[in-house]
Amino acid sequence: MKTIFTIHDDKKTLSIKRIFGTAKSRLWEAYTTAEAIAAWFGPAGWETEVPYLDFKDGGEWRYIMKCVDKNQGEWFGMTSAGKAVYSNINPENSFEYTDYFTDEDGNVNESMPVSHSKLVLQENEDGSTTLMVTTEYETEEALKQVLEMGMETGYDQTLDKLEGFVCLDLN
Repeated sequence: MKTIFTIHDDKKTLSIKRIFGTAKSRLWEAYTTAEAIAAWFGPAGWETEVPYLDFKDGGEWRYIMKCVDKNQGEWFGMTSAGKAVYSNINPENSFEYTDYFTDEDGNVNESMPVSHSKLVLQENEDGSTTLMVTTEYETEEALKQVLEMGMETGYDQTLDKLEGFVCLDLN
């Protein structure tokens, strides 16, 4: 199953769902350790550096993505940074985070949308795991802005990389 994106009736909430052929604990580790995140996070053709990760309630994760694919034209060499502040961590099951666009030093870009997400992992009877992320933006316009920036394509490519990473040891 590929990634399923659903915009809610309020037009400011987006749900994302995908099934991975791996145990819930493997996905949890991929989302909660700096080394793992650096290995898979970001769209195709981008590499990610994780200068800071403190996975606890109130802790934060900072990342810097860089386009390393010359075929992406004007994007080549560009960077994109962000940070997430964690809350409501339920080990190996779920966590919430508020996500901000930032500069490379972690300073929030006030002109860009802020989102609040809840990530839930559900282990299935066949040993696969369903990833469900529900993300709410402050306004309909904020969700529309990130969608126009190509968020769905980038998120889908990121989850493709995650799938390759979590299934690597299983083959």
